[in-house]
Amino acid sequence: MSKNMDVSKRKQSIIAGGLISSAGIFFAKFIGLFYAVPYNSMLGTADNLAYYGVAFNIYSYLLNICTAGFPFAIATLIAKYSTRGDYQTSLLIKKLSASLMACFGFGMVIFVILFSSPLASLVIPDEGKSVETMQMVLILISFALFFVPLLSSVRGFYQGLKHMEVYALSQVLEQVARVAFLLSASAIAVYALHKDNVWALYFGVISTSISAILAIMHLKLYDKKQMKELKQLAKSQELAGNNDRKEILRELVFIAFPYLLVAVLGYSDTIVNTLFLKNGLTAYGNTDSEILLISGSINYGVLKLMSIPMILAPGFSSAIIPHITTALTNHDLKLVRKNIRDCVDIVLYIGLPISFCLFVYAKPLYAILFPPADPKNLELLAQILSWFSIEAFLNTIGPIFTSLLMAAGLRRLNIRNLAIMVVVKFSIAYPLLKYFGYRGIVLSSIVAMGLLIFMDMYALTTRYKIRWKYTMHKLLVILLAMAALFAVARGCDFIGLKGYGAGRMMSLLQLAVNGSLAMLVYFAITYCFSIPQTILHLDLSRVWKRMKRR
Repeated sequence: MSKNMDVSKRKQSIIAGGLISSAGIFFAKFIGLFYAVPYNSMLGTADNLAYYGVAFNIYSYLLNICTAGFPFAIATLIAKYSTRGDYQTSLLIKKLSASLMACFGFGMVIFVILFSSPLASLVIPDEGKSVETMQMVLILISFALFFVPLLSSVRGFYQGLKHMEVYALSQVLEQVARVAFLLSASAIAVYALHKDNVWALYFGVISTSISAILAIMHLKLYDKKQMKELKQLAKSQELAGNNDRKEILRELVFIAFPYLLVAVLGYSDTIVNTLFLKNGLTAYGNTDSEILLISGSINYGVLKLMSIPMILAPGFSSAIIPHITTALTNHDLKLVRKNIRDCVDIVLYIGLPISFCLFVYAKPLYAILFPPADPKNLELLAQILSWFSIEAFLNTIGPIFTSLLMAAGLRRLNIRNLAIMVVVKFSIAYPLLKYFGYRGIVLSSIVAMGLLIFMDMYALTTRYKIRWKYTMHKLLVILLAMAALFAVARGCDFIGLKGYGAGRMMSLLQLAVNGSLAMLVYFAITYCFSIPQTILHLDLSRVWKRMKRR
């Protein structure tokens, strides 16, 4: 009985850690959606939206290359040594990783500055001063590539200690600081000083560096409290720590290198979309103005909405890695299998309906959050979001399997699978863009990411003898509940709760009622089949009994 309770508690800790981490990212993204409405008007033009979105796509890809390997490696090593009670080595890892991240970040800044001109010419149509503006935006955003890796190294340390609440709070504070600076500085420049809208663009990309600096300062304050306890544990430990800096660096790089390759390969989907989009749409027959409209939509509004379900990937990846590392260290393969299934189940349960909602509510979401200057473009922009809702789910579940393979020790196989995905993506992205327009991006992702997910599932299944029987049962119930969600949403549309065409506030109210009813039906159906009870340990009858007792 106690063993079962222990397993249940560990399962809950994974779910709690994943949800806490995801909640932190969710609030950060929610704040991002909140500021997008006024910031959209400050940017003023579709051109500025395109500059902003494209710049952040390039920045995100380079950041993932620079950081994706090491925060996970740091978390893995910290989890391993803290499990052994070796806090001396854990503290040394913290110092060395920060220095390493600073060096990598500085190198990436120099790289972007040197190659900003050819990058700008590659991703933006050459109209007027568009390339010059794009170059300046890339240079300004490059400085964040120094500060954010430093921030990620500290977050990786606390991730390894399983302090997910600190991890989540740091993300929220970073985003709040970014939005506060971005909106205030842009508003002063555009409305008070009557500067050109391009200044809002410049302050928008600078805000990333400012917020990272403030987040680092916050974690340093937390360090002062936390380090006292860890240093005391380090002094009192009987186990001899590893003081060989070169050996630790080698171990850190050895673990991080596969993650680095995974970052380069895994996030190539985004950079392929960015690099091929302009030429592909040109070949399809779109004009320069249409390309800027579509590019601005995909890289700004659509990307922000896609990020809502995608927060589950980094959230649960961050939470699951320390647990799987601990289970493997203890040679508990049964727990490894259970952790993998639990992680996949919860991402399916939450990620699938959220992605589907982007499809169902594409038009009202775009009308409320990112209303186009020309109302005639709303239908096109809604269609783009509907198509990209598919990619949103693929980019949610795909990285989960990638992280699971890395955590489970299948690194070489993971890199091979990702390499195959990249080759497929590169091979078919441009031809599909040429013949299907923006839909070609999604079609290429369905083929490439679908193949990756299949290969990853096969690898996990064969290595750890994982049975997906109950996961498939849950998936069928989830799909049934999603069909009911769709029916309710369209029923609400029929009675007038469309969520658009009635003023922004009234449309928002209509969307809130429509979405709440649809999600309530989804939850009710899945609850009848005991899905949230088994996945989230959510039993409403017990909650009701406790409330009665109180």
